[in-house]
Amino acid sequence: MFMGEYRPTLDEKCRVAIPIKLRKAFGEDNIIHKLIITHGFDKCVMAFREVDWKEFVETKLVPLSQADPMNRMRIRFLLGGATECELDKQGRILIPDYLLEYAQIGKDVVMLGLYNRIEIWSAEIYKQYKPDGEALNQFAHDLGF
Repeated sequence: MFMGEYRPTLDEKCRVAIPIKLRKAFGEDNIIHKLIITHGFDKCVMAFREVDWKEFVETKLVPLSQADPMNRMRIRFLLGGATECELDKQGRILIPDYLLEYAQIGKDVVMLGLYNRIEIWSAEIYKQYKPDGEALNQFAHDLGF
């Protein structure tokens, strides 16, 4: 599974390296060579392995009624914004301009491994969403700590 927080940088060609721990998260025999990336929630970019993306689409998006305008918007946002990214020999992916603009990603990046997906954030934007103080206390309380 994906887990951890990483701080790679975006290079001048709009590439970011996927840390080796994330590429090998599913074992040495399952090193990741391709990711599906799309708009994420809260102004980030989400990245999935192909198998996890397919499961997400089939279980969460395909069942949505096309008669509902909100569902059509959800599908356009996630599927319409999706693209396949092959990792190069250095383990980097090229993030398209439209996703960089959406997530306001510049040179400094935060990458989070979140079980079946990776979130790619602008370091500056992520500061606004990372819990601290009272939010962390409430979180600990809700989990029974």
